[in-house]
Amino acid sequence: MFLHPLTIMVAIPLGMIGATWAMLLVGKHQCMPAFMGMILMAGIVVKNSILLIDFIQEARGRGESLHDALVGSVRVRTRPILMTAVGTSVGMLPIALQWAIGLERLSPLAVVAIGGLMVSTFLTLIYVPVFYDLFENARAWLTAGHGAARATE
Repeated sequence: MFLHPLTIMVAIPLGMIGATWAMLLVGKHQCMPAFMGMILMAGIVVKNSILLIDFIQEARGRGESLHDALVGSVRVRTRPILMTAVGTSVGMLPIALQWAIGLERLSPLAVVAIGGLMVSTFLTLIYVPVFYDLFENARAWLTAGHGAARATE
């Protein structure tokens, strides 16, 4: 019941890794715009995870095996996920480089968004299917009676 929202939320710490690296790389400090960038980045990363998991569940509903559903969803959804991340990052580039007049103070927001999206996009395509597989195997193990036997011991 609560497994797939956890699978979706796995992607947020992956984005924070990239955001932290980007802030360190460009020498920016944590500030309110940087935290706003974390919220922006988390929203896009969660949306990408939801799309990936939705595709996996649709494939499973058609009767595909877990492995085929995972591989097929990554194969089909990679291009739209990359387009979203690259489009957002390219759009934020003038703000990150402080070329947008009047938006120089939002430079940390753009740096966090770009760094977080670049790292989390690639890691999401790997880790979300891995965690989906782990959670589905754990659910199958628990429903097979192993969890009930353990609880009575």
